[in-house]
Amino acid sequence: MKNKTEKVLVVLLSVIIVIIAYKIIDPKVKNIFDEMYYGEKKVYSWFGETPFWDIPGIEQWNRNDMKDTSIREDTIVDERYKNKYKTKKIGKWKINFEFIFDTKEIDISFYNEIPEKKISISIHNEYDVGSKRLIEEVRFYNDSENLHESKTKEISKIKEYLKKYDISIKDLKETADELLYEKVIGDWEKYTNSRYSKDNLGTVKIERSPLFDGVD
Repeated sequence: MKNKTEKVLVVLLSVIIVIIAYKIIDPKVKNIFDEMYYGEKKVYSWFGETPFWDIPGIEQWNRNDMKDTSIREDTIVDERYKNKYKTKKIGKWKINFEFIFDTKEIDISFYNEIPEKKISISIHNEYDVGSKRLIEEVRFYNDSENLHESKTKEISKIKEYLKKYDISIKDLKETADELLYEKVIGDWEKYTNSRYSKDNLGTVKIERSPLFDGVD
């Protein structure tokens, strides 16, 4: 009888360990961007908790307001840093996260307005959860007061504008890396108990903007 009881206890303990491991190590999460995506989906849970709560500088809002909202009712959630982040070479940048749950995507965007030149630059890192692919895209605005009409994503035109306004493509590439890896991923790694890091992003394919082809 004692042996049978011990076996039952072992089985129960094993089940409990598996459940705890499943909670801690979500099998859907294959990389650091999956952690961000599935972590943010928690705003729809009963407690409304998300890892973004723990990152200093992230603008705070009452996520509990969404606890009774379904993803079908509101498919997009935004997070952002409250203050601009000053990079080493190209000024201060706004950092925003847009989680689009109906298409299972994240847009991690960086935006820099240069008032003295009346221009703006944005860098978008668009991550698709299904394909595990992150695509980088650079956009240039030659009229900061009329962003929609002045936007260009054409690489040849962006190169012309960067040359005209004396902005180094190499500096822009290094700035894009600093924003994504040093600031965004660095903060995530430091403050959210991530399984991943700048040196180990997990299973993800990153496609750099063609603007940076051949730029070391």
